[in-house]
Amino acid sequence: MPAVNRSAGRNVHLYKANDLTEVRGGLVLTNGITNTNFYSMVEILFFFTSTFFLQDERNAPIPRDSNPLQPGNYYIITT
Repeated sequence: MPAVNRSAGRNVHLYKANDLTEVRGGLVLTNGITNTNFYSMVEILFFFTSTFFLQDERNAPIPRDSNPLQPGNYYIITT
C-alpha cells in the first residue's frame, strides 16, 4: 500500500530556521486560527529549552497576538 501524503492541502508549513529542507509541521488554515493559536500548536509539538519565536518568509517576526494567521512558510527561531 503506498504511503499517504498527509501534507496534501496544507497551506501553512513550519520549518526549523537552520534546516529549510525538511518540513517540521503544517496545517490547513481555517477561519479563526490566530497567531497566538499557532504559537500554542508549536509549543505542543516541540519541546523548547530556550525562548523561541516564529518568523515568516520575509524574515518578519510573528507576534503572539489575535491577528489571523496567514498562509505561508514559517520558521522557528530559538535564542
